[in-house]
Amino acid sequence: MSEVKSYAVIGLGGFGSSVARTLSQEGMEVMVIDIHKDKINALAPEVTYALQLDVTNEMAMKNIGLEHMDAVIIAIGENLEVSVMATIICKEIGVPLVIAKAETTLHKTILDKVGADQVILPEKESGYRLAKNLVGNFMDYFSLSGRLSIVEMPVEKEWVGKSLRELKLRSTYRINIISIQNEDGGDPDSFPNPDQLIREGDIIIAAGRPQDIESLR
Repeated sequence: MSEVKSYAVIGLGGFGSSVARTLSQEGMEVMVIDIHKDKINALAPEVTYALQLDVTNEMAMKNIGLEHMDAVIIAIGENLEVSVMATIICKEIGVPLVIAKAETTLHKTILDKVGADQVILPEKESGYRLAKNLVGNFMDYFSLSGRLSIVEMPVEKEWVGKSLRELKLRSTYRINIISIQNEDGGDPDSFPNPDQLIREGDIIIAAGRPQDIESLR
């Protein structure tokens, strides 16, 4: 079971709602914020806290404890001004990780310049995938179907110096290692030899059923 963390999701469109639901389903504490009461009411039963709030109101934003969250996801893409203001306020408050959604490359550039730690372009990143990456020790997570997922992740410390055969990842976790890449950035070893030793800094790409991928956390 992963450590319980706290997240706030600002903006409850399709992307924001997907992030919030997935984080909540993973057992995280989730606060959702939107100016529209109907969106708040729709998601309130599924999350920890639900607030109807104008996120451009700096005083109001400073009074809800966002600085204590592990991350704030700003999922307002259609209103550039509100998105930028919310990002600036969150950084000024001291939120440790601000992830913002952008609709265009220009929007992304502006969000980068005002201090967003990570900017998501929705056509390249689903809310579900983002939430999985936040919750797990994953660098990237792809759900290809209900029966198969692919994950990119750093190797565990206790794996270093051991071979894939010794680790028995397939029999223990029921996953298949597709590729191993070292931090030196060289060409990855696709479908590596089972006697290959895991090195510090290695990145693995593994495939398996979603429930088996979860056990890698």
